[in-house]
Amino acid sequence: MRVLAVGLLASGVVTWIAANWDGLGKFERIAGVQGLLAVTVVIALVLAWRARCRPALASGVAGVPAFAGALFLASVVIGGLLALLGQTYQTGADPWTLFAWWAVLMLPWLWAARSWFVIVLWLVVLNTAVVLLLGERSLIRLPDGHSLASDAWTLVVVNAVLLALAECLRARFNDPYRVVPRLLVLATLVALFGTLAAYIEYIMRDRLNQDLLLQAVFVAVIVAAGFHVYRKLRPDAFILSQLAVFTVLYAGSFVLLVSWLFAESIELSVVLAFIVGLVGLLGCVSWLRQIHRSQPGAGDAETMPVSHAVAPGGATGSVDIRANDRTEPTRHWPLLFLFSFGFLFLLGVALILLLDIELTVAGALCIVVGLVGYFVLGERRRVVGATLVLAGSLLLAFEVSEHAYFGLPFPLPALGLAVGFMLLYHLYRAPWYQFLCAIVALLLVADVWLQYSSGFDTFESRVGWYSFLNEPAPVYMALATLILMALPRAWAVRYKTLAWALLCLPLGACFVYMYGESYGVVQDQAGGQAMLTLALEKWRLPARFPLYYLSNMVFALLPVVVAWLSASRRQVPWRDRVVVLLVLLGLGAVWGDLPGVQIGLLLCVLGYELRYRSMLAVGIVSIIIFLAQFYYQLSFLLLDKAHFLMGQGVVLLVIALIWHWAGSKGAVTVEGTVASAGTHMSSSAPSFSLRNESVSPKGAGVSGREGYPMRKNTVVMAAILLGLVAVLALANVDVVRKEAIIRDGTRFVVALRPVDPRSLMQGDYMTLNFVTPGADQADVFSDYSHHYVELSPDAQGVFQFTRTLPALTAPEQPGNVVVRYRRRINGGILFVTDAYFFQEGRGEHFAHARYGEFRVSRDGTALLVGLLDEKQNRL
Repeated sequence: MRVLAVGLLASGVVTWIAANWDGLGKFERIAGVQGLLAVTVVIALVLAWRARCRPALASGVAGVPAFAGALFLASVVIGGLLALLGQTYQTGADPWTLFAWWAVLMLPWLWAARSWFVIVLWLVVLNTAVVLLLGERSLIRLPDGHSLASDAWTLVVVNAVLLALAECLRARFNDPYRVVPRLLVLATLVALFGTLAAYIEYIMRDRLNQDLLLQAVFVAVIVAAGFHVYRKLRPDAFILSQLAVFTVLYAGSFVLLVSWLFAESIELSVVLAFIVGLVGLLGCVSWLRQIHRSQPGAGDAETMPVSHAVAPGGATGSVDIRANDRTEPTRHWPLLFLFSFGFLFLLGVALILLLDIELTVAGALCIVVGLVGYFVLGERRRVVGATLVLAGSLLLAFEVSEHAYFGLPFPLPALGLAVGFMLLYHLYRAPWYQFLCAIVALLLVADVWLQYSSGFDTFESRVGWYSFLNEPAPVYMALATLILMALPRAWAVRYKTLAWALLCLPLGACFVYMYGESYGVVQDQAGGQAMLTLALEKWRLPARFPLYYLSNMVFALLPVVVAWLSASRRQVPWRDRVVVLLVLLGLGAVWGDLPGVQIGLLLCVLGYELRYRSMLAVGIVSIIIFLAQFYYQLSFLLLDKAHFLMGQGVVLLVIALIWHWAGSKGAVTVEGTVASAGTHMSSSAPSFSLRNESVSPKGAGVSGREGYPMRKNTVVMAAILLGLVAVLALANVDVVRKEAIIRDGTRFVVALRPVDPRSLMQGDYMTLNFVTPGADQADVFSDYSHHYVELSPDAQGVFQFTRTLPALTAPEQPGNVVVRYRRRINGGILFVTDAYFFQEGRGEHFAHARYGEFRVSRDGTALLVGLLDEKQNRL
């Protein structure tokens, strides 16, 4: 609950700052954000002091001490404060500088928290700064001007260095589930793949750069080193699966591109890429199988990816299925099979289309050959036959999507294929295989459902994903909950992958719908209503669309039902039980037909009840992604969304704190507070148990200490205070300096390029394009070594560019001004700033801007202080 409260508060703060609300003066806004920062840091100090008295609290739940959560929120506020300063003073600073200062100012709190929760935020901020910096200038120069490849290699170096530091310092921070190294490995591999993608344009010009071959050698060395480190030195099955996936994808893509250039035959290139990808997949599987056999501990649930579900059963509602996993080693590498199968399947489809083969013929042939191979080949090679059957069935599914085949109405072949996929689900019991079969079967059923749904006759159902979210999706989620919570142990183990598919399909549909469409008619008809009022409006009876009303109830009540069952099984006290249910019910009521939060909450509650860490992580990540996308929805004003998010965050945080303080001596709750007696969790449960906060998973890479020793607590608190002082000092010094420029600087006016205001406006800021030199001044910015420009006024008092200067010098004539400018990587000129921020909803007012009003100091630093209309009146 505290984590969700912190997330909502952080989202609300960022949204409030982005709204650029002018209801308060600039000093009030800056002081308000600084006050929020100070309050958050004080809370962190209090929690850190309590950890001194109760050392078990210092390690926290899942490696997140309570004061680390407060520092996480404070770190988010740092970014908001820096953004507010740039927004208020229209500095035009490059975005990368904001994120770079953000990362620097977080360092004291990063050291104090020593929690993966804060470290992950810092890594995201730092990588964002590097990416934005690479948009301005290249840090590594490669021959022939490959800027994209050099940028990708820069990211590889940065994340590889951070990975090495994380592994060397693993005993100095809490990361029980190795989130930090796994995330850094993923970032490094993505950047490595980007080095290959960067050469596509070069290859398309029919030229082979020798650097490409040398790059492939470097990549091979890096990946081989990764395999060695995480096989021998830091055994980690999940990272090994990441490396295996990368090997298959990179090798196949490299062969596809290079062979296409040499052979000039796309058919041959696809065949070679398919063979290389298949050989790579088989080699990785064989090697990982040997690792599994040589190290029985490789089946440990703490290092396994998504395939290790723990289904309900017994009094505690948990089932340990790790013994079953040893009979099928491929259960440990679902990522490898999912991505590799997808890559090979796409290559196969491309080859079929290039050879002009009918999909039905190719599909039938794959099914026949696959069935023969499955029953004829040995047990170890059955995966080949099963994969061919799956590929053939997918080809037939593509054909059936055309709605009428084999002379039969559409539902019959579609439903028949759905039944066939469920038979395949039982044929080969590997999680990746079962997951794909279940997903396709559910998609076919949903397609048939929607074709015969009465909802398609309504106005709101013009969007297919919206109809899916309101009709089949609630049914799928209810079925998944039934499988995981109500079925006997044996059935729950058998159909846990089906439950995953039933949950992931609505979640994926929600994300696709958010990115592809607005939230629908209800939100588009906001008409100025407050967001909370509109959110509660959907519960009014009688409902216009009863089926959609029912789906909203399912989304809202499913987390409540699961929480109730979980609390009953764990014998949670009634007081705690009622609080949890009321909180979940309240969240379901206010989010309503925006189902992202409800789906995330359901995944979190199920993941906690089943001791299923992967499901819990997916639920948390889905809520974060939904809140990030919610920021960009234009149906509501940013200020309204900020109040909506912060209000929920404050209420949840107050409830969580009161609940925690009142029940500190009680049993563990869904929130994860400390239990002192009467353990409710099975002693045989995985170490993800939240009963004992000092428990660390085996091999997690954390130190053996329980929190921070008391003698170090003073240093931790000093670091927290140091971070606060540094942020406040930097912010206020910057404010004083900017105010001095506004007060004492020389005023000058520059014209804006005449651009259609409709293309000039972008949300809550205006893109500024200042007048460039005329034809007689075309070479004024031609010298790339110059960084200052002199401007002189014309008869109307509008300043024109006259000459550039290599260094700051006195103006050539009285009345002229000298201003520092910056040159972008694309050769463009950034004069002071390229945007003007204003309160959301005032775009039409500032669309009449024709001039920019500036103030410049003696050192050439200028600030944009306002926009002027055609008569030079301040807007």
